[in-house]
Formats: sequence, C-alpha cells, structure tokens
Amino acid sequence: MNAGFKYSFERPEPFVRREGRPAPGGLGIIVCGAGHGKTAYLSQLAEDNEGSVCVSLAEYDDSPARIGQLLEGALQMPRGGSIEPYDLAERFAKAAAEAGRLVLIDNADVIHDRAAGALLRLLADMGVKLVFAGRDIPAYLIKPVMNGKARVLGLREMRFTRAELAGMLKDKPTDVYINRLHTYSGGWAIAAAQLAAQGDIPPEEALHRTMLESFVRSELLGWLDGGLADFLMMTAFTGCEDSTFAREVLGISDGGALMHRLSVLGITDGELPPVLRDILSAMLPEEKKRLLTERASEYYIAGKRFAEAIKLFDVSGNARGAERILKLYGGKLLANCEFELIGYCGNIIAKSGRPSDPEVLGALAQYHYYSGEPAKMEEAYNLADSMFGKENKYSVYRKLYNGLLRYERKPELYAANVDSALAYLRENSLPMPFLYRRELDTLELITESEKEAPDAAEQTMLTITRFGSLTLKAGDNEIQCRSKKSAELIAYMLENDGRPIAREDILNMLWHDNMPANAVAMLHNLIYGLRRELTAYGLENIIVYKNKCYILDMSMIRDADSDILAVCRAVDENDREKLLPYESLLAKYWGRYLGNIDSVRADERREYYDKCYVTAALAVAEHCRANGAFEREMGFLKSAYAIEPYSEQIVRDMLVCCFAQGQPDKAKKIYDGYAAAIDEEFGILPSKWLKNEFLSGFSGSD
Repeated sequence: MNAGFKYSFERPEPFVRREGRPAPGGLGIIVCGAGHGKTAYLSQLAEDNEGSVCVSLAEYDDSPARIGQLLEGALQMPRGGSIEPYDLAERFAKAAAEAGRLVLIDNADVIHDRAAGALLRLLADMGVKLVFAGRDIPAYLIKPVMNGKARVLGLREMRFTRAELAGMLKDKPTDVYINRLHTYSGGWAIAAAQLAAQGDIPPEEALHRTMLESFVRSELLGWLDGGLADFLMMTAFTGCEDSTFAREVLGISDGGALMHRLSVLGITDGELPPVLRDILSAMLPEEKKRLLTERASEYYIAGKRFAEAIKLFDVSGNARGAERILKLYGGKLLANCEFELIGYCGNIIAKSGRPSDPEVLGALAQYHYYSGEPAKMEEAYNLADSMFGKENKYSVYRKLYNGLLRYERKPELYAANVDSALAYLRENSLPMPFLYRRELDTLELITESEKEAPDAAEQTMLTITRFGSLTLKAGDNEIQCRSKKSAELIAYMLENDGRPIAREDILNMLWHDNMPANAVAMLHNLIYGLRRELTAYGLENIIVYKNKCYILDMSMIRDADSDILAVCRAVDENDREKLLPYESLLAKYWGRYLGNIDSVRADERREYYDKCYVTAALAVAEHCRANGAFEREMGFLKSAYAIEPYSEQIVRDMLVCCFAQGQPDKAKKIYDGYAAAIDEEFGILPSKWLKNEFLSGFSGSD
C-alpha cells in the first residue's frame, strides 16, 4: 500500500446525515463554499457505499506523478514501473469496476496542473463512479459538466433542511427555535452548528459567542482575491441587486461578472443568509458604511423607491436621511397615502430624538391621525406651529382635525373652527389632509355638501365587475388597472368583503411561491397606482392601511356581481329553491372569473365559480324538466355542457331531453358529436352506460 494515499475521511462530529441527496450514479460534482459540509456529505456517501475509495487532495498532489501514486494505492494495485497516464487510468477504472467501488475525491479544485487534471478526467471518461467535491468546478471537469455528463450538487442542494438542523441539536428543540435558526443561518451548516452549540437562545444574539467571524475571514474572504472579497462585504451590507446598482452605488463596473463569480464559487445563489450578511456587514469600516448608505439612499430616492431607502436608513440608523425624505417628499407620500413609509421614517427619527423641521413634523402629524393617535398628532402640529409667530398651515391643519374629531361634543363651536380652517386652505391653495370616512362624513355635514351636490353619493361609488374581465367604473367612466396584479389585488380584497387583510397574506396571494426581493415596495407601487387612478373620482381613500392590515372601504363600492355570489351561496348551501329566482341569470354563462388575469389564485377561484354555475344550471334544468319545459331545460343543459364538454351526465340529460321532445335525430347528432370530441381529445369511446342510455331512447321512441 502506498503511504501517500488517503484511505478515508475523518468522520465529522456530530455526523448529521443529509436526506434526499442521492449519490450520483456516474460522475458527480459537489460545488459550494466553505462550511457547507462537503466533507461530511462525502463521509455519508462512503458509509452508505461499502468499500468506497476516499481521497482528500492537497496542493502538493498537483502533479501527474502524485495522482499516479494515489491511483495505484487506491485499490492496492501493484506498481507496474513507468506507466503512461492513460494505461494507469485504464487499470484503475478496471479495478474499480470489478470491485464495484465508488471513488470520492475531496478538494478536487486544488488540481491545476493540466496533465494531472487530464488524468483525473480520464477516469470520468472511462465510466468510473466518481464524486468530486470542491469550492469551484475544476477546469478539467468543465467539459463533462457542459455536455451534461455530470450531476452537479450546488449551494441550494447542500443547504441543511429544518429536519437536518433539528438532528444537529443536542436537546430536543422547539419548532419555533428550529425555524428561527434555519431562517437566520440559511441552512449554512457551519453557522447552524456554531449557533446551535450556544444553547436555546435567539441565533442573532448567539452570533457574537461563536467563531464564525474568524471562520469567514480565513476560509471565505481569505480564499477570495481582494476585489471579490470587498465586493462581497459591500453586497452583504447594501443588498446589491443588479449591475446598475453595483456601478452607481458601489463604484464597480463589472458587478454582474462578480456576482456571477460568487454564484459559481457556491457563496451565494442570489441572496446571502442573514447570518452571513450580519458578519460581512460588521467587517466594513463605519466610514465605508456611511458612504455606501448615502450613495444607496440617493440611488433609491432618485428612482422614487422610498421603501428601499428607508430600509437602509433603519439598518444604519440614519435619522438624518429619514428626515430628508420626509422634508423633500413628505407631501408626495401624503398625496399617495404612503403612510406606512412615513411611519417607518418616524420610527427611525425617534431613535435619535425629535425632528426639528416643520415639514417633517407635519407629515408625521398626519401619520399619527392615520394611525389613530390624535394626541401624538396634536403634539407634532404644536411643535411645527411653535416655529411660526402667526397662523400657519400647521396650526390650521390642527384646527381642522380637532374640529372634525370633536364635533359631536360642541357642534356649533367646532363647526366654526372647521369653516375657518377650510377658508384658510382655500385662500392659500393648500391641499386637504388625509381624512377617514367618519371625518369626511362630518365634513359633509358641516358644509352641507349634500345640498350643494345631491349626486355626490353616486359619484363616490365604484362599480366592480369580476366575471368576463375585471372592470372598474366610476359613474360612466371606466377605470383602467395599471397591471394584472392591480386587478388581482382589487378582486382579492373585494372577496374579503372589507375585512382587514395582513400585508403578508396579500404578498403571498400576489406572488405565491415566486416572491420577489422587493415585494413590499412593489405592493406599495400597486396601491399607489390604484389610488392615483381613483383620485379624480374622490375614491383615493378606498384602500387604507391600519393596524398593519389593508382594508377596502366597502361603503364606496357597488358590487355588480352580487346576484352571482347569491347563486354560489345557494349552491354551497344545497338550497335549490333559492336558485329559481335567478333563472334568467343562469340562462347564459356569466363569464370566466377574472378572465383577463392568469394566476394561480384566479385559476382556483375560476374553477369554483364554474362549478357553481354548472351545478346551478343543472338544478334549474331539472326544475324545467319536472314542469315539462323541455326547450328551456335544453338551454340550461347546453350552457352547462359548454363549461364541462366531457361530462357524460350532462350529455345523457341532453339526450333524454331530445327524446322527450320527439327529436331522435337531434339526440343522435349530440351523441355523435360527443363521441368524436372524446375520441379526438382522449382517444376513447363513450362508456357502455351512455351508449345504453342513447339506444334505450330509440327503443322508447318506437
């Protein structure tokens, strides 16, 4: 035996078995960064495949002679003197095949010598069952990978699952802790093991007790060249999303190439785990963080992407930046009802003290009203008002809000205050602040707007039709949804009948299992677009955000589909008597639910409403048959058949209806048409049952 050959890996402790990662049948390559458990997984493969040959390469093995020594020692092959690499590889392949061995090679990426690499690739070409592992795909294996002859396990496959993390912990962990550990570690094995070893405490708090920072410095950053290491740290801190961001914020022209390189090296597959982001972000100098925060915030603000900018301010504690957004763009955020973003800015500012700019205080005051905190609203307006020596817009807004909120206590007094405030706003061309429906109703009462505009109630109603295509109408004016997601959002909120909906539920509905990185910002843009379209009709407040939920104000909506929903309720309750008043509605298919929208949820609801229509149409058809109204029965059957064209039961009812009307030729035409349709679609014949029903009709007519 050759003393230079490494016969087995030292089994890691604790040895955590990975599930659902089958050993490649031919050539396999495991590629991922440090700490993802490549060696431990090879140990598992060795344990599961008796007689496996295991080799752990080092940099001094980077030569044909050294690889030759390892091959000869692998299966205790006798030395044959000077042997050409091909002959040596052929002997090894034959010996490995005869023994049925799986050959495992760790640190495969340390081999850079072309002759040594060619020797290893020969083994793959000769069909040896090989599994290579490393931090990068070795150059000598690129061709088999590109030709599809290799199974590659990357970062995504090598991350630990929740169940595997649970097996790593000594004490029986709670599901809450396992989920939190998995989310924070991202399934990165070394991080999960280090954090779990600290006991049942929050992983974020346990981080400083571990050696993970040292591991990242030596095994991750130390292995990268300086430029790539710096880029990784900046990416972790800013959440760099594309090459444009890298160029304009990080000052790196080839950001796309660097991100691809990090992906190839198995360090990231698009998003770093939170623990790695925290470690890498902490390594950046404070001055660098400050500079990157300023650049990134300018980038986001320039693109009107306030949510991303505010998120950065929250991470960096940049209260000055949050104040700047409210000072420059507070009016725009208020006009668009972006109160959630205003609140985020207020929380960041509050951590470092009170704001001193009246524009900032004015924006925050309206946010406090929106959040149901009138005392905080008045405090903010008082601070802003104190910076002026005379009546100003902040004192007037305070007067207006207080008058509307307290009107019921002393109607005469507060009505006068409201009238005075309105006069000031008109004279100075100032916009009305945000008002909830209750205060709007009080305002209408005070100004007697119902006498001046008797049709105002009609003008504020939004008519929504969901079947066929989603349409929104304010009076005779059709309102266009700016995107299919906007239409889907309106339909979803309408189905909830004005009940509060958590933001997470809306995000899951809109994007299901394909959640974008900036989903919250995209939702804000959807709602902003809807509000902007509805502003001209006084409907901008139809969607409000309160107590971390979105609410659709049903008092502003006329549901054009109420009869359809009543039919569906009757079907769900199996109450056929309730269906009879809707006979005229059911005479014709009411249309596909959200027919212009292609989404998982729309498809699910579409199936439900179609099933309700078919059930209701058949119930009314049965009622018509019982009363001898066969022509009307056939009409309902045809409508149901158009939705379910392969239903033998509906075809049978149509045949019976034809025979009842003395129309055997029409029955034959229906039967033959159905037979041709299922033959073309499925390659089958009608069932014996349907055929007998058809033939019995002819015997009955004789």
